[in-house]
Amino acid sequence: MELTVGKFASAVNTTIRTLRYYEKIGLLVPGKKNDANQKIYARDDLKKFYNIQLLKSMGWPLIEIKQMLEETTYSFGEMVEMQEAVLLDKRNTINESLKMIARIKKVMNETGDLSNEDLMLLMNTIRLEEDQRMILQQYFSATTVDRIMPQNKRQQLAFDRLNKRLLSFFQASIHSGLRPDSQEVQRELEELFALIPVSRNELFHLDRPLDKPSEILKALLPDDMAEFFGEAIQVFYNNQFEGRGE
Repeated sequence: MELTVGKFASAVNTTIRTLRYYEKIGLLVPGKKNDANQKIYARDDLKKFYNIQLLKSMGWPLIEIKQMLEETTYSFGEMVEMQEAVLLDKRNTINESLKMIARIKKVMNETGDLSNEDLMLLMNTIRLEEDQRMILQQYFSATTVDRIMPQNKRQQLAFDRLNKRLLSFFQASIHSGLRPDSQEVQRELEELFALIPVSRNELFHLDRPLDKPSEILKALLPDDMAEFFGEAIQVFYNNQFEGRGE
């Protein structure tokens, strides 16, 4: 089999432009010419083309396909194993992103359109839930943390509503110049804590004293909000302990 670029493109259902690009990057270079000095594709080129398409369908980028095919001892079996792991990881990432989008849309359907800032903050709180869990584990028992963090879709929606309210309130408080120890802020915290599905005794029985916002909290929120949130929470807990005579 010896075909010019046009006939080869037709035979393999691709375009001349694609074949020219493959040749340009050294991925598939015809090694023969006919009597008219035209480059021609032989049977080995056909086999290589289909190998390229196979690897492309598995998600390999062209530059890596080129490197693989240049190796004299490359193994399709090893490629399959490697790419399976990559694709599974991508699938997990996509699935988690779709779950996050579904949760965001539920909140948006309830509250209407969110501002860009509110939307990004809420998306980050969902994306970084494991980091939130790490923050809580610094202060509460594992059992209490499991009860606070959502375990099913119903709890996720309640948790997202709570986060939306918290983020919007603290953002508005900062913009309006309220102090973390103001009555408005502390009253809102009182109402928010009442919505958390754990007892007051669990909430106020800390495994360690509250300190300034951790690096994880600063990673979750803008610096000013992380600082404000940390101070407000600290004041709230101090007030609770004073009220109990501790």
